[in-house]
Amino acid sequence: MADVWSCGVILYALLVGALPFDDDNLRNLLEKVKKGVFHIPAFVSTDCQSLLRSMIEVDTRKRITLKEVLEHKWVIG
Repeated sequence: MADVWSCGVILYALLVGALPFDDDNLRNLLEKVKKGVFHIPAFVSTDCQSLLRSMIEVDTRKRITLKEVLEHKWVIG
């Protein structure tokens, strides 16, 4: 499950050109990561936003599985 989360962060970085979590204050940054607080720019398609949110979900019970990632509408195209 951590692999899917990590891949979501990498996918976000590749698409947006920045990491999903950012803050000048280390404590604030860690809180954002723990709570899953991030913004996806409007230029990212709705399907891709859905995939990113599902991959970077903090709750592992709600996080998308690798099988579901590969079957996601955005991946299939």
